[in-house]
Amino acid sequence: MKNASWTIQVFYSAVFLSALGCAYSKPSAPVTRTNSTAPAPANGNATPQTGNNADEKTADSVTAPQTDDKAAPTPAPPATPAAPQAMTLTSTAFANNGAIPRVHVAVNGGGNMSPPLQWKNPPAGTGSFAIQMVDLDFLRPSPAPFIHWVITNIPATSTQLPAGLPGGNNLAAPAEALGASQFKNYGGPNPPNLHRYEWTIYAIKQGQTLNIIENSTMNKAELEAKSLGKATITGTFTP
Repeated sequence: MKNASWTIQVFYSAVFLSALGCAYSKPSAPVTRTNSTAPAPANGNATPQTGNNADEKTADSVTAPQTDDKAAPTPAPPATPAAPQAMTLTSTAFANNGAIPRVHVAVNGGGNMSPPLQWKNPPAGTGSFAIQMVDLDFLRPSPAPFIHWVITNIPATSTQLPAGLPGGNNLAAPAEALGASQFKNYGGPNPPNLHRYEWTIYAIKQGQTLNIIENSTMNKAELEAKSLGKATITGTFTP
């Protein structure tokens, strides 16, 4: 009787264990996992993607403002107008401070002809020209320089006087001196020794009338008071 009871317990235990094993061996539904990481390419060189990719792309798409390190060029200052050139007086017969040829002196054998004179760059507003020639060494240190020649009313369009200007007032020739007046006809150098002679041209203002007298000092003051500018040339002569 006891053996039968043991056998029945063993049987039910086997059945119970068999049923329990079937319960554990029943397959469960497959679980699908979602991977946020993009599948790697076939070559296996993919770079893992992180959750910050969107931010990185947004940062790359925003271009930083460009700055120009080069300073703007400084505008050039306005050009300074060139200063007007000074009036000049020259002669083809001798250089400044050079020896005066004998043809222009009054000593024995001299030609006593006025020298050729040329001038440039007269001031704007010049109405006429006047020329005075003086002996700078006449009875030095006094009296005043001796006047050898005064010619006024030379046309403002003139730029030269030829050699050998004829004497007299209201010149009709040459054309460069048309209408000019010689207050004193040309008298060439005739010194006892080395003397210096100065020719000065004055650019007389428009509308001015000159009052020339014998005194060379007063002549100079009159000429300078009514001129816009002047130029000189000096020559020397030794008999």
